[in-house]
Amino acid sequence: MKCPFSNLIKSTSQPDLSDQASSAKRGNSSLSNTESKQLKIEGEQEITEQLRMIDLSENDIELLHRMKPLIEKRIDWITNTFYQSVLDVPKLQEIIVKYSSVERLKATLQEHLLDMFSGNIDQEFIAKRLKIAKVHKKVGLEPKWYLSAFQNLQNAFLKVIYDDIQDEHWRLHMIKTTSKLLSLEQQLVLEAYERENLYEKEQQYEIVKNELKGKITIFSEGLEELSLDTNAAVEELVASSHEVSEAIKRSVYTAEESQRLAEAGRNHLHELNERIGSINVRTSMMNESVSQLDASSEKIQNIVDTVSGIASQIKLLSLNATIEAAHVGEQGKGFAVVAHEVSKLSEHTKDTVTQIEGLIKQSVAITTQVVQAIEEVRKLAQNGKVQSEATNEVFLHILSTMQSSADEIIVVEEQISELIDTIKGIGSSTSEVAASAERLNKVSSEL
Repeated sequence: MKCPFSNLIKSTSQPDLSDQASSAKRGNSSLSNTESKQLKIEGEQEITEQLRMIDLSENDIELLHRMKPLIEKRIDWITNTFYQSVLDVPKLQEIIVKYSSVERLKATLQEHLLDMFSGNIDQEFIAKRLKIAKVHKKVGLEPKWYLSAFQNLQNAFLKVIYDDIQDEHWRLHMIKTTSKLLSLEQQLVLEAYERENLYEKEQQYEIVKNELKGKITIFSEGLEELSLDTNAAVEELVASSHEVSEAIKRSVYTAEESQRLAEAGRNHLHELNERIGSINVRTSMMNESVSQLDASSEKIQNIVDTVSGIASQIKLLSLNATIEAAHVGEQGKGFAVVAHEVSKLSEHTKDTVTQIEGLIKQSVAITTQVVQAIEEVRKLAQNGKVQSEATNEVFLHILSTMQSSADEIIVVEEQISELIDTIKGIGSSTSEVAASAERLNKVSSEL
């Protein structure tokens, strides 16, 4: 079918401009008589709204279809011009060499451009643009290079229109319609770019999330396990601390009981010391009495000695009296009897004095023994007193030491109580950490 705009396009023979103008008027009249309708795509409400915003109507689609021969005639020049600008960028050239070839891409671009002017904008048209965007994203073509290359493509279209369309009205109409088409093309591709970027970010987010989830799970499980172990250790430590506290309490009780017994022992020792002192005093008194008895025995001995001397003298006098009585004879017999009796009395006195002397000696011997015994008792009492005082000092030291130990034990008990409270606090905190780890694990599982 012959294109209605064929007479508007410059031919190699350059037809008359007046013919082109009259033909343009007829073409313009045919399009203007057609009521412009909004372009709608089934199932694509949002794209339909985009078409409405850029004012791409069914008349525009018809005009694009009529422009296809014009584009097809200059397609080689358009693609060559497009790729000439692309190859001038080293980064884009590197992408082309890596993933395809220039000739292959030129053929693909020609097919794509002719499809743009096919007059069919439907779901298949949209799907192709989305596919192009995915390919561009896959090869690493950034949107800025796409837009730059697209601008070159738009410039090529405009040059073709300016070169081949003489009528200003149709030229302007074609430029506006082509701009709408290129705008739609860019919108579709860039939106697909955005979707791909969003999808890529979601994939990266999922990867990071899963890695984070795994790490959080491992961390929270480790933390929970550590918290449970710590909590168990704290409970065991609390139990041990309670046992230590009870042992300290028993030690305090034992120390207090020992202190009480030591105090009682000190009191008994004090009483014993007093008794030893009393014995010592009484021993001194006995020693003094024995001394007095010894003095009395000495006096008695002196008296005995005197009496013994008197008895000896009486006996001597009796003997003399007997001798004198014998000289006197019969007259002296009575005197002799008296002398005999005095002699007997002297003998008896002498015997009595001898007995008393023996008793005195025995008393002296016994007194000496008593004195020695009293001296020994005194020494023992003195030693006992010294030892009692030393023992008392020991008891006082024991009491002082036990009091210090009891005070220290009480301080330790208070510190143990504080430690137990601290450990309980740690246990409570550990339980909270375990609960937090469990919540963290739960949250990570919900990510």
